[in-house]
Amino acid sequence: MVKALSNYLAGLDSDLRNYRLDMNRVFSRKLTLPRHCARYFFDVLTSTSHLYGDYLRLRKLEPTIPAKPTLGPHASVTPARSLREELSIRVRMRKRIEALPWSRFDPRNSFVEENQLRTQADYVNTLVLHLPEIYGETTKLRRRVRDVRREGGFSDGRLADLLVGLEHLAHHASYCRHALEILSDENSWTR
Repeated sequence: MVKALSNYLAGLDSDLRNYRLDMNRVFSRKLTLPRHCARYFFDVLTSTSHLYGDYLRLRKLEPTIPAKPTLGPHASVTPARSLREELSIRVRMRKRIEALPWSRFDPRNSFVEENQLRTQADYVNTLVLHLPEIYGETTKLRRRVRDVRREGGFSDGRLADLLVGLEHLAHHASYCRHALEILSDENSWTR
């Protein structure tokens, strides 16, 4: 495997793992003060942005990746375990996000017409819809990265799976970026 691609896959695996770690921190009891919330959302924004950047880097690398033809039919299947995990995270996250100190959050923002974030409920719904989708995708992508590294290269089917997975992840990241940016700003929270 080409060194640049090997480095990319190692970085992608690290970013996928870091996103999961950052997301799981929402279940920590330490998110009781507004500054804790702002810091948490900043960490999630950062790790989500890294994953979006990973998608763009793979698109840039794609023409240089030697991919072997897939032998036989190729089907990308989402394991039931990944779907159950995503649903579980969504339910748990809604409870936890709704329990944050929202009384100290000011939902007003300068771009309300563009981002449709008018109320606390808009923020909660955006996070609960998109962040677990990204979380579920990280499970599948980590498995694909491991397979590619173990096999020492890409088949065209594995490359397509990785690109589609990262594109799906990037799509959800773009939809929750505004909410995360506003929530990560300490000035959005009263002390």
